[in-house]
Amino acid sequence: MNRKIIKLLLSVCIGLCLAIAGEWLYASYMRHNLLVSIASAKPQDYKVDTLPQIELTKQPEESYVDLVARPLFIKGRRPVAETKPETAQAAAKPETFDWQLDGIYSTKTTVSALFSRTTAKVAKDNYRKISVGDEISGWKLTEIGKDKVVLKQGDKDKELLLRKPKSKQLSQQKPSREMPAAPNHAPAPPPAAPAPEVIPEPPPDSSEDIPEGNQ
Repeated sequence: MNRKIIKLLLSVCIGLCLAIAGEWLYASYMRHNLLVSIASAKPQDYKVDTLPQIELTKQPEESYVDLVARPLFIKGRRPVAETKPETAQAAAKPETFDWQLDGIYSTKTTVSALFSRTTAKVAKDNYRKISVGDEISGWKLTEIGKDKVVLKQGDKDKELLLRKPKSKQLSQQKPSREMPAAPNHAPAPPPAAPAPEVIPEPPPDSSEDIPEGNQ
């Protein structure tokens, strides 16, 4: 190989090694300076600016009478009339009770009442089974009898009798034991009598007309 090329490559490698060594020395020097600056730094006290104080003169309560009597942000600047709790409750629309007592279900330990209605939008809400102490539409079940129940809401009592099934429902539930009635058809007319047979008459005897001498 050419000695010039070898010398050139060696000089390039030496230059690169010197550059790497210089970078490493510079990084070490900067790191040392950074650590020294952090160690020598002193914490500075944080100062909070004081808020300005506003001194308001205290006014007597009589000075706010006009402000209360004529509110600024209400149309007409007239105070809103306060409604009493009794009036608000009376104005509230009472919930209609549309349940019917369909049956009374009893077990060895509990007795329950079966209710139904047809006004709910969801079919699942049309049937309820509750016991004494439970509530239904704001009414509390207090008593269950043989054919009635007693509900209570506040000072009001409501008594529901057991709804009796209609005659159509009874006829659908219990099959009839009576014999089926005969169909109402008009009786068929009796068969017509056969027409009498016509017996033909015998021909006249020709022997009476022939004279005896010609025989």
